[in-house]
Amino acid sequence: MNWRGISYAPYFAGWFLTWPIIGYMGAQGHTGLVAFLAIPVLLLVRPRSIPPYVIAFAAFIGWVVAVSFWSSDGKSFVSGSFGQGSFTMDMVGARVSLTALACAAVLLAARFVRSGTGGRSLAVIRTVGFVQMVGVLVTAIWMQPIIDLIISHGQSDQNSMTQNLLRNANSFLLLLPFLLVWSWTKAQGGLRKGLVLAGGLAVFAAFALTGTQTAMFGTGFMLLAMGLIHRFPISGFRVLTGGLAAYVVTAPVILSNSLAQLRTWGVPLPGSFMSRSYSWDLVGQKVAEKPLFGHGLEASHNWVDTYADHPDWLAHVVAAGADEAAWSVYRVTPTHPHNMALQIWAETGAIGALLFAFALIGFGWRLRPPCEWSTVTRYSAAGLFGVVTAIFSFSYSMWNEAFWASVSVAAAIILLQARRDGVR
Repeated sequence: MNWRGISYAPYFAGWFLTWPIIGYMGAQGHTGLVAFLAIPVLLLVRPRSIPPYVIAFAAFIGWVVAVSFWSSDGKSFVSGSFGQGSFTMDMVGARVSLTALACAAVLLAARFVRSGTGGRSLAVIRTVGFVQMVGVLVTAIWMQPIIDLIISHGQSDQNSMTQNLLRNANSFLLLLPFLLVWSWTKAQGGLRKGLVLAGGLAVFAAFALTGTQTAMFGTGFMLLAMGLIHRFPISGFRVLTGGLAAYVVTAPVILSNSLAQLRTWGVPLPGSFMSRSYSWDLVGQKVAEKPLFGHGLEASHNWVDTYADHPDWLAHVVAAGADEAAWSVYRVTPTHPHNMALQIWAETGAIGALLFAFALIGFGWRLRPPCEWSTVTRYSAAGLFGVVTAIFSFSYSMWNEAFWASVSVAAAIILLQARRDGVR
């Protein structure tokens, strides 16, 4: 895609230089990044047609905006003033819808970059990604000294710095499929492929040292999705999107009962999964209260039940070796369910869940079969899908617009590679 002789690929690569900086600052700046990447597209491009799956996603976003108005945690559309520097857009639905528009614009631009171009821009993008990888490895090894150094200069506190490093690891996780597959396909000979494999194992070890369980699961999901694409070279993308759609539709039944059943069987669970199992139990109960329309966006912020409010759950946790005093005041659902499928159900109801599932299915059926993509792009796309599914299942809020902005940027990189490889 060109405007007055200027290609979108260099423009994208130039802004992508900020990616590692944003990651280390907590990744919230990805919303601003996707906005700058979208500005020329929104100003200069008018699509000739709109695919049905885009209409389905737009219907979901429209429902999200509508739900914002009756949410118990609803906020005004805007507040503050530009003059005083306090202007903010507080309504979640408005932020999500504007971010979705920007994400769509970036993907549209990357999709229509001129075939065979963008090689230098992709080289810049890969270099930035590998720089971030080195940063993830370094901070995993010297995590505490780095945190102590930053705190000593009064820049942050222990908790926020730890969270920023975890978010940076998740940010890099979105690039990992592309970097790993590209490196593997370019490596010639057993020694170079061994180095690529060693690099992948080092990254996984860094995730483990950092304590990023979501990133560790994401690596596994990435490999699983790649394996499915290899097994189903024609229908692979439909298998992935259809599977995620089925997961979203059945989430209240599966998630509210599966880990609870494991507890009943006495299967030992890590502390984080123990807490998630009870959280998902509570969210399942909330879904049953308003199954059709949901409780409204971010209503889970107001679910302040502690384990002391559920004595049987507290007793089970204490019996598993947890500290009673600490867990008795701990919120069962801290801020949000840490599972986007359940959050969609709880806050937008069956209507939101079905709209999202239909959009996923339409998207999967619109994609070309994996065998028609280049090797790098089909496995990168599958790997990114697996990574996003892991984060979707265990980490951020569904309405974290910065996360979805970062996903769109990672997807746009794969589309740029596809155009470079001549994939239509």
